Amino acid sequence: MTLFVCIDDTDTIDSERGTGRQGRRLLARLAREFPDLDSAGVVRQQLLVDPAVPYTTHNSCACLRFEPRGEPPSDDAVESVAGEFLRTEAADGSDPGLCIATDERVTDAVVDFGHRAGEVVLTESEADELADEAGVFLDEYGGTGEGIIGALAGVGRTATGDVGRFVGYGSIREFEGLVDVATLRDAGIHVRSEDGTELREGTVDSRDWVRPELRDGGPTLVVTERDGHWVATNALDR
Repeated sequence: MTLFVCIDDTDTIDSERGTGRQGRRLLARLAREFPDLDSAGVVRQQLLVDPAVPYTTHNSCACLRFEPRGEPPSDDAVESVAGEFLRTEAADGSDPGLCIATDERVTDAVVDFGHRAGEVVLTESEADELADEAGVFLDEYGGTGEGIIGALAGVGRTATGDVGRFVGYGSIREFEGLVDVATLRDAGIHVRSEDGTELREGTVDSRDWVRPELRDGGPTLVVTERDGHWVATNALDR
């Protein structure tokens, strides 16, 4: 079982902490509060960038993943921590939204909503209706409340196991320079070439930025060969 906790629209153009960083902070807080929740990373989900959509910089949300050992905490218990976090930590002037769901409650309609959120403008009323039908927790925490759209969409996209990019997972933010493929694998990261071949040896030039994609339900670093080393394809333009 996987528990998803997704936040969106927690920042403003002037705030010091973007939604991705807030997601990593909330992940740590929930892991402390609920020791039987094993952290499974924070996934950045890119949503539609369009003048018709109000967003701060990139219109991305942060979806936290947990693997419960035993029965997961109730939505109310998770909300008591995550909701208080948003009320106290979200930037003044932001429009935070929160969604909480276990994977068995993520319906095909919620997944479809998540996919469409990357392509078309969606509404709060549709998000509320879908959440009610699926039985997932969805609520707003100030401002216009438009963050509920991204919060629900982030859960739908992340639940597919094949969309998004990890901005938090174990020690990924500590890797620097050249990193052995074996080291990445020991950290729980699959390393694959662009043709899908699973790599078990070699060296990856991290370029001090390791951000695996969410593929096949877990973190996967897709790499290509450059100057005798492997380089993550999503790091080439950095």
